[in-house]
Amino acid sequence: MFFYVKLKLAYSRDEELKPLIPLIKNEIDNRGFEFDLIKVKEDDIKFVANDVDLFFSPLPLLSFLSPKVITNASYVTESLWLKIKRDNSLSAFRLLVPGSNSTEYYLIKMLYPSQQRNIIPVTKGEYDGEISYEGGDIDIYQMWKEECGDLPIVIKVLSTIRLKEEEIDRLKIVLRESASKAIKELGISQYSKELGLKGRKSLECFFSLCKKRSICVNVSYELF
Repeated sequence: MFFYVKLKLAYSRDEELKPLIPLIKNEIDNRGFEFDLIKVKEDDIKFVANDVDLFFSPLPLLSFLSPKVITNASYVTESLWLKIKRDNSLSAFRLLVPGSNSTEYYLIKMLYPSQQRNIIPVTKGEYDGEISYEGGDIDIYQMWKEECGDLPIVIKVLSTIRLKEEEIDRLKIVLRESASKAIKELGISQYSKELGLKGRKSLECFFSLCKKRSICVNVSYELF
């Protein structure tokens, strides 16, 4: 029987799509899956999550949405830095981030010793510091490893509220194949193919820290 489905996929950063590029470009057998890509601001992901089939979710949103989290095609890094533009110790620290619910913002709040100053997320305009993946002044990934051990940082996970378990199982096959090709050709993290034990432990450690710092309260999600 011929199978075909077009899934609405919401994302906010082009980098998130890298594990899916071979699939989107039909460089592998898509097994009947196609995507309608919808780019939205990161802070708007939570507003469209119920209206799309798939969305790339920053980890903090898992506290609000309680989605099914697919362990393939995640956006993962093993380098995260804070670049200091100016440091006015008399005022709040304005951090340039992709969104107020971004994983990076929460990591800075949890790991960066701000001497009791408020860290305020800004997405444009004047700022005192910004997130970088390619070097900076403060090595946030090293701070993460001191808390969580030798684990990658999961920035975003492919999530769904609408898809059923059997649909996810079929989709995971092509996600793995696509990410495997992207690892070789686009240099993405091996954990983008499959989070595996370390990736799952990374999620657990993120939310453990988040609760410990009293930033997250209720966290509910299922891994698929």
